[in-house]
Amino acid sequence: MDSSNFNWKKTLHLVAEKVKARIADVIPQRCSLSVNGFKNILDSVAQETIKDTLSELGASVKLVSEEGDVKIGSGDFVVVADPVDGTTNLSRGLHPAVASLSVADGASQSDVFAGLVMDLYYGDVFYAERDSGASLNGMSIRVAKPVKYRDSLISMDISKIPRLNKVKELVEESQHIRMEGCSAMSLCNVAAGFLDAHIDVRGIVRATDISAGLIILREAKGVYSINGEVFGDMSLTRSTRVELIGTNSMELLNEIRGLMK
Repeated sequence: MDSSNFNWKKTLHLVAEKVKARIADVIPQRCSLSVNGFKNILDSVAQETIKDTLSELGASVKLVSEEGDVKIGSGDFVVVADPVDGTTNLSRGLHPAVASLSVADGASQSDVFAGLVMDLYYGDVFYAERDSGASLNGMSIRVAKPVKYRDSLISMDISKIPRLNKVKELVEESQHIRMEGCSAMSLCNVAAGFLDAHIDVRGIVRATDISAGLIILREAKGVYSINGEVFGDMSLTRSTRVELIGTNSMELLNEIRGLMK
């Protein structure tokens, strides 16, 4: 399968649109189910929609998804998906929640050549292709101008495993902290200049959560570190979990790292 003869931008967009439509169909069940029961339905429906749509389009991919891996056709490319990132938010009617999709011609993040993140409430689309820049709803985006950490608007995820020993000084030094509960959207918000940085040093964020967001951030001229390495690589597997910092500049990344113990 030749990627030059396959419209990945159109494909990723259509897959995400199908996921959004199917999620809208099941939203009315929210009130009649437990939170966990509803989350399971959301994840299952989104996963099946991605698999079925890629099959119908004739894509030859290995689907690496938070909900399970599937080989479609000959598996020439790797599609990395978090069918619903922000499932807990969506199950409770909170924002944000997104479908996150990237495609690679190898088994590592460095092989990713396109990524798309779609807001499952509003349909806003962040998209990037390698060496072609990043966009929001077709309009070019770029990270905000560098600012000092204390003046930055920071997204920080400390749920489940807070790692407070590592972020204590970061919390104390920041005037503006948010926790969105959706890694893909947090990275896109840094890419678009809405946030200045996203910090998640718990070591539990999955490759499937952030693969698309990382290429979008990088193409928007942002900077990130994975497990402490600037523009570090990671394997595109369900089991890959990392520490992540994404920022609008190397200066801010270095300041954040200097504040961590």
